[in-house]
Amino acid sequence: MPITNDHLLLERPHPLKDGSVQRVYRFADDYGLSVVNSPMLHSYPFAWEAAVLEGVDDKGNFKGLTYDTPLTNDVEVFMSDDEANEFISRAAVHFGARK
Repeated sequence: MPITNDHLLLERPHPLKDGSVQRVYRFADDYGLSVVNSPMLHSYPFAWEAAVLEGVDDKGNFKGLTYDTPLTNDVEVFMSDDEANEFISRAAVHFGARK
């Protein structure tokens, strides 16, 4: 199963500009996830790396990363799309779906 589009705000080339892809997900209270696949990451080419974002706006800009949530206190690495999808689903439950 490919990575989910549920709660997806946008997909764009990652600023690393090496063939990297960044998918930005947005949830309630302007929390979100940056889910990245890149040759520069330790998970590549297997799947995805995710970080929790604060202050996500409608264009996918964000105030910063946060490592202080009950969801996770670090960057998460997933070796499959299914693992990434499960984390995205947990984030949607934790932060709440955007209305």
